[in-house]
Amino acid sequence: MNIYAKLTILCLFLVLFTAGVLSFFADQKVEQTLKEEIVSSMTQQSKGISSDIGRFMFSRLNDIRMASKNPFFRNLNTNPEQLTLRLQELENLNDLYYSFSLFDKNRVRIADSKRISIGKQHTNDLYWTKLNEGQTMAVDVSKSESVGRVVMHFAAKVNSFSDNSEVGVLVGRILVDELFKIVGEYSLSSDTSRNLDINLIDSEGTVLYSNTDPSNILNSTYRNYNLVSSLNEPGVNFLETQDAIYFISREMNYLSFNGNDWTLILSIPKDKAFSPLTQIREQILLAVLPVLILTIVLALVAANIFVKPIVKLSQAAEELSKGNLDIELPTGSKDEIGKLAKQMAQTSQSLIGQIEEQRQTNKQLIDQKTQIEMQKNQLVSVSSQIRDSISYAERIQRSTLPPISTLQSVFPESFVTYKPKDIIGGDFYWFERVRRGNNEYMIVACGDCTGHGVPGAIMSIMGSNQLTNIIYYQNYLDPKKIISRLDKVIKFELQRDTDEVNRDGMEIGICVIDLDTLKMEYAGAGIPLRIMKHGSEELTIYKSPRQMVGGIEGDEQEVHAQLTKETIQLDVKDRIFLSSDGFQDQFGGEFDKKYMSKNFNRLIEKSSAHPIEEQKKIIEKTFSEWSKNTSQTDDVCVLGFEIK
Repeated sequence: MNIYAKLTILCLFLVLFTAGVLSFFADQKVEQTLKEEIVSSMTQQSKGISSDIGRFMFSRLNDIRMASKNPFFRNLNTNPEQLTLRLQELENLNDLYYSFSLFDKNRVRIADSKRISIGKQHTNDLYWTKLNEGQTMAVDVSKSESVGRVVMHFAAKVNSFSDNSEVGVLVGRILVDELFKIVGEYSLSSDTSRNLDINLIDSEGTVLYSNTDPSNILNSTYRNYNLVSSLNEPGVNFLETQDAIYFISREMNYLSFNGNDWTLILSIPKDKAFSPLTQIREQILLAVLPVLILTIVLALVAANIFVKPIVKLSQAAEELSKGNLDIELPTGSKDEIGKLAKQMAQTSQSLIGQIEEQRQTNKQLIDQKTQIEMQKNQLVSVSSQIRDSISYAERIQRSTLPPISTLQSVFPESFVTYKPKDIIGGDFYWFERVRRGNNEYMIVACGDCTGHGVPGAIMSIMGSNQLTNIIYYQNYLDPKKIISRLDKVIKFELQRDTDEVNRDGMEIGICVIDLDTLKMEYAGAGIPLRIMKHGSEELTIYKSPRQMVGGIEGDEQEVHAQLTKETIQLDVKDRIFLSSDGFQDQFGGEFDKKYMSKNFNRLIEKSSAHPIEEQKKIIEKTFSEWSKNTSQTDDVCVLGFEIK
């Protein structure tokens, strides 16, 4: 066999062998990477869904627990009609709940927010069994005998107001459809054709939730219950069968909620899970096949081109080594390849060294370029995610702030100037009209949480929600008591020891106005009250202790003793102002200094001669002109209203 045939066969073998080995290892690596991606994605999604369900259950049980402490339900002499009205108020306050019912200890329905089955005895469902076993609160998923639909029951015992003995049970119902909203749709990556099958079952295997067949809820046992019931390890359990992949996670505790021994199952058929692998293999084949054919053709051409001149090159190399540059390239025998290798060794070694050095340099440049492009793409992706997250957080925070129409319905001449430093912020305002007996009150509050941006926004949402809880559900009306209870709740929410030194919290000022007598009670911590009496040209300021709610030393009673309360008789046309310190701390002006509180007080005094809407424009224009050459220092919130 001549050298042409040998070289041709060698080239074809090397090309086919290299292509086969690279294809095999590439396929194995892609399959392994895809499987790791699937396991990681489904594990994280299992944890996320379990956490969402636990948080949802804890929050709803906390709702019922707080509502069960309402004096209306704890008073044995309360009229059933009044109880029904109170239950309707609870239903109206929270769109999640379908209805509320109050039962006595014998399971007889005393009152219902939808006035259904009043006076009838309820069957002994699962949540009644849990309550009879000594639990103070319980939750289950079952078909409601009064509603006629599958609902989540959240139940809490109601104790007598006088001797704290059990007098009944308060039950809130949420349609299981709301759980569909909590869980939502999940898929692998962004491919909607690879949606996950999500099922929630109880300890007996009964389906409590299913995104594939909602008709099975409470009507059947999970089809693969025997397969998954043996997996009891903590965290997320991975199970792979011939046809599908399963991720099983037992219900996790959430804060004080111990769970219901439920099991979350995420699954997906293997053909769906690994569908991208088939596409990748096809793409690799389509990319490699033309290259392989072209390489074979080039190998054949190269063998034909380079074999024939080998003899001439051998003779030429011998002559070149002697210094003869005019040598012809005649044909010769078949053994000149050996001579050529020996005579060209020194030259080839030098060339090989130079080529290798250049190859390494090129490789380093390519690697550096690839890393730079990857880092750029990561920065663009992270920047987009952060921007989208903050925009969404802004909508959430804005939704927690009350509309100005709530304040204007009582005091038409009123305004709020709200300017977060970083889209979202730590300042917030709260106002609501409440009734206690025959009297009506308007409660107005302004808060300034530590920090700004995302941390401040979280604190502000916590403060706003807790004010709603304390005033609505706990029926607090005294501003000192509201602040001392708010201090206690924030310490609890932040899991802070009483002797721990921590400055996280908020400054706040609260006004409670009796709409019949126009007598106002004010208490604050760090935020002063400013009053512009009608006919006066001087601003009256009531300062509050420089304390941080959530960080005041002592228990609730000790905190209450440290606060002060002002009782003020208001008159028509008086103007009330509450403000965080963001305006007065803003840097700007000609010398880039703080605006200062004395200038802010003077601004309020001068602008109070104008109508309230004009006053708002003056305040906002002043702030804009002062800070036009300086970035905003802190969140700004200014609230003002005129007594009608």
